[in-house]
Amino acid sequence: MSADNCGIDEDQCKPKPCKVGQNPAETNHERNDINSFDDIDPKKAEETARKLFGHSTKYLLPEHAERGKTHQRSKSLKEVGEKPPPSPTRRKSVRFADALGLELTDVKVITNAERELPPEIPAQVLQSLRRSHEELTEATKQFIEKHRYLTPLFNQPGSAREFLGKVFTQAVCLESAVVSDMTILGTIRVRNLHFEKKVGVRWTYNDWKLCFDAPTEYVHGSSDGTTDKFSFTITAPNNMEVGGKVELCVRFEIPGNTFWDNNQGHNYVFECFSQGYSTLSTSPDDSLWRFT
Repeated sequence: MSADNCGIDEDQCKPKPCKVGQNPAETNHERNDINSFDDIDPKKAEETARKLFGHSTKYLLPEHAERGKTHQRSKSLKEVGEKPPPSPTRRKSVRFADALGLELTDVKVITNAERELPPEIPAQVLQSLRRSHEELTEATKQFIEKHRYLTPLFNQPGSAREFLGKVFTQAVCLESAVVSDMTILGTIRVRNLHFEKKVGVRWTYNDWKLCFDAPTEYVHGSSDGTTDKFSFTITAPNNMEVGGKVELCVRFEIPGNTFWDNNQGHNYVFECFSQGYSTLSTSPDDSLWRFT
C-alpha cells in the first residue's frame, strides 16, 4: 500500500539520520511522540481504519482515553473466559477389613442355656466367703448393746372411754405408764372410799422369781371428789437381757379391804429392746466385692 493511500506523508515515514552526539528523539520528534494521539489526523486515521479493518477507529482510539498516556492490562487481571487452576486434592482410598485379615462381620450368638448359667466363682473366693460366714456367726453371739430401753405392750388405760367406769367397778386402775430408757413413770387412779389409803405397785423382771414393791405418792390437786391420783417410778436393771419383760400390777388398800388391778389377769408387761452393733470388724479381704 502506498503512502498516498494511507493518508500519511511519505517523508514522515522515512527515518532521518542523527548527528553525532545528538539524541535520536531530537531529530525525529514524530518517533518520540509515536504513542501520542495529538500528532494523528483523526479524519485520515478514520479513513485508513475503514480501509484496513472495515470499521471505525472508535474501537482503536476510545474517547475516554487520556491523551499522551499508554494503557496496559494489569497482570493480576484474568482474561475473559480464563479458568482458575485446579486446587490440589488428596487421593482417596478405601480399604476393607478383609484386606487387612479381619472379618467383615462380628456375630455373637446368645443361647438360653448361657443366660441361665451363673458366673463361675473362683475357689479362693468361695473359701473367703465361708470364712467370713463363720466369723459372722460367731460375732452374733458377741452382741454389744449400745442402748437398752423398755416398751409397753399394752394401750394406755386412761385413754379408754370406759376408764372411769372401770375405776368405780374395781376401785383401782392403772391410768398411764410411760417409759424413759429402763425407767417406768406411771399414775394410778383410785376410788375415794376412805380417807386412809395405801397404794403400791408390785413388779418383777424375771418372771416372778423375784418381786419388788414400789411406793407411790399422792398427786396434789388431782382429786375430783370421787377419785384420787397417785404416781410411781420403777427402774429396771441396766443389764437386763434383751427380750426380757417387766411385769407389774397395782394394789389399793383401805382399812378392812384390799383391791388389785392386774390387767384382767395378764399384768401390765414391758419388753426390753436394744440398739447395738456387732463386734465383727470390716475385713479388707472382701473377696466377693473384688470378684464382682
